[in-house]
Amino acid sequence: MQEDIVESDFYDEDDEEQFYGGQFSKSWEELTFADNFLFCKIMEDESICREFIEILLPIKIGHIKYLNTEKEFHPSYKGRSIRLDVFLKDTKHIIDIEIQTTSFKNLDLRARYYQGAMDVATTKKRTKFSRLKESYVLFICKGDPFGCNLPVYTVRQSFIEKPDFEYNDKTHKVFYNCKAYNVADDEDLKGLLEFIQTNRASTKFSHTLEENVKIAKQNTKWEDEYMYFTDVLEEQKEIVRRAARKQGLKEGREEGINLGRQEGLNLGRKEARYETAKKAIKLGLSTEQITQLTGLTTAQIQELEKEE
Repeated sequence: MQEDIVESDFYDEDDEEQFYGGQFSKSWEELTFADNFLFCKIMEDESICREFIEILLPIKIGHIKYLNTEKEFHPSYKGRSIRLDVFLKDTKHIIDIEIQTTSFKNLDLRARYYQGAMDVATTKKRTKFSRLKESYVLFICKGDPFGCNLPVYTVRQSFIEKPDFEYNDKTHKVFYNCKAYNVADDEDLKGLLEFIQTNRASTKFSHTLEENVKIAKQNTKWEDEYMYFTDVLEEQKEIVRRAARKQGLKEGREEGINLGRQEGLNLGRKEARYETAKKAIKLGLSTEQITQLTGLTTAQIQELEKEE
């Protein structure tokens, strides 16, 4: 089964940076709203999620038909899966919100892929194109993703030959630079970006978020879940290190120690994810939790469950 898995099924180099260097690298006490784990937990509250979006965008959210965090989509069996931080559907919109604290590489390409995958995953076979919903992909960045010191980067599609004529395919990509919160025009947006960047609350909504972070920190179930993920990640790192050392020594007997170590890292990462998934299955973790821990797809985890 494992031999059939292609490299594209796993994280790319940007995902690796967040997985091994960002997520679960802090202590529970150090976490803020900008950390993925707490961000997703707090955004599960519909009223908070609704107000959060309405501050970011000039739209009103209707009845929320679906709200999920760490939502996994599989555009095709062989294709690359995605996992969205916060995914929401109301009567008129589908919205993805991503919190991005470290690497800002390829965000434009990630946004493109996420938007297409969302359409494929949420559109039924006989749906008319005219009934496609407005689609939003929002990246909330603790830093400037494009280097122009703007608080908001809104992508607008138009014809090159007639730039003032809008090409409206109902897709929207918006990137937020929390570092430039002080030059945001809207006070609520300024306060929200400031809270994400600095953890300082200055508006009514940011104080609401601050209070919810305090409440979340008292949730022992969430703390246990986070600490478990942290422990498992350390186990994965050790498996990767052992594989890298072993492969590096083997290659070093001939030549190319660095190449051998890199191959060992790649092998170790795959081995670590499968070993972690097997342990998590035995402990009774949900498929969603296991995908968050390992990056394996639902189909891959189901195959492992059969073996166990």
